[in-house]
Amino acid sequence: MNRPANLLLALALLATSPALAELRRGPDGTWALAEGRPTDLPADPAERAEILAALNRAQAALDSGRNGEAIGEADDAVDPAEESEAAAQARLIRARARAERRQFEDALADLRWLTSRRIDFPELDAAVDLQLALARRLASGESRRLGGWMPWFADRALALEAYQDALRAAPRGRRSDTALVEHARLALQLERPEDALESLERLVGEHPDSPHLPEVLARLAELRAADSPGPHWDQASAREALLALENLVSQYPSSPEAAAAPARIRELRNQMAASRLRLAEFYWQRRNNPAAARLMAASAITLAPDSDSAKDAGALIARIDAGEEAPATLADRVLGRYPRRAAAAKPSEAAPAAPAFREEPPRAAGER
Repeated sequence: MNRPANLLLALALLATSPALAELRRGPDGTWALAEGRPTDLPADPAERAEILAALNRAQAALDSGRNGEAIGEADDAVDPAEESEAAAQARLIRARARAERRQFEDALADLRWLTSRRIDFPELDAAVDLQLALARRLASGESRRLGGWMPWFADRALALEAYQDALRAAPRGRRSDTALVEHARLALQLERPEDALESLERLVGEHPDSPHLPEVLARLAELRAADSPGPHWDQASAREALLALENLVSQYPSSPEAAAAPARIRELRNQMAASRLRLAEFYWQRRNNPAAARLMAASAITLAPDSDSAKDAGALIARIDAGEEAPATLADRVLGRYPRRAAAAKPSEAAPAAPAFREEPPRAAGER
């Protein structure tokens, strides 16, 4: 890690250090202002005392399982405390109570505010943990409760938003690689391959030591291969899929995903060889360009030497080397052969070089 990154990390750790928190929770479970620390609560002592009292009532209600009451008391602390640390703590209490009542959208809204507006909050890690816990509950299909009591429909897609919230709050956190792979799995289940692809590529780029990489490389390969479903399609995505599978086999040879990779590698190589053979036949038959056709055919053999396409490519090369002309197409009969590109001239046959420019000496004034 470079020096600026080290400095930013140190500042972030310092900002979220409990030693700098303006609130302290005592042994009896009540919140109070830390002595000697500045506070962003209102200056009026009576208003400040009421905010702390509401915060402590909310905490006591949450601890005793009275979640509805905890939400109401937290409301009384959040509104006057505005964006202070006490408001952030009240929002965390309210989010936990709402999560218990399955008011998932409201809980996520509280956590989203907290992780985006108070990145110096001492319990930021706890907020991110709660975001991930809610994402997993939603992903499992747990139903919601309107108002905390009325059964309502499950919304698994909401889990994708919760995962994204957690990743925005802690993009390089200790749980971010797990959040990325869980997000990708759910996106695939919900038939949202673009979202899955984004998370998988991000995991590979940002977490090269993640234990999830074998699974990620295998899933990346399948997603990429799906963009090139056959030899008639562009093979750029097939090449990316092949590279992912070859990396999987070389880097994680003992993984379960690697065991299934060789067969898929063979399929992709055969597909790419068939595509090159199609290009070779196109250049030979349609463009009257045996040199390009031979190059594509040789490439097909290199990609999959044991495939049927390689055998056909070898036969095509033999016909080209024997000087055989491609069968005339209907267009050839009507319009004539496609003009063959002239072969490059040999060095000995190259045009003579132009005479070198010779600078003449300057003339005297009036001289012609």
